[in-house]
Amino acid sequence: MGISAIVLGLLAWLVPALDWETQLMLFAILSLVSIVGWRLWQRRYPDETDQPALNRRGEQYVGRVFVLETPIENGFGKVRVGDSLWRVEGADAAVGSRVRVVSADGVVLVVEPADR
Repeated sequence: MGISAIVLGLLAWLVPALDWETQLMLFAILSLVSIVGWRLWQRRYPDETDQPALNRRGEQYVGRVFVLETPIENGFGKVRVGDSLWRVEGADAAVGSRVRVVSADGVVLVVEPADR
């Protein structure tokens, strides 16, 4: 929207007879065009990073093995990861069982027995 303001400011300077209704309409149109253009640009040229899972902590644990802190009953249990407990989803298993993280579904880690 900053681009729209600059363009409209230059246009108002060049054509001082523009009434405020026209300026408002042009600002709305230019803002919409700049937002759509920016989204298309971002989709075509995404930011590359050396840490693609930075803000998706659960995905960082895929492939790692953890020990169950609480049993998996009715499909859900908990594992300790560092100083926090994560909810896990998988086949029923006893406390102390080793499980491997196969995927992350939001804040829930999907696990399978590690002996597979």
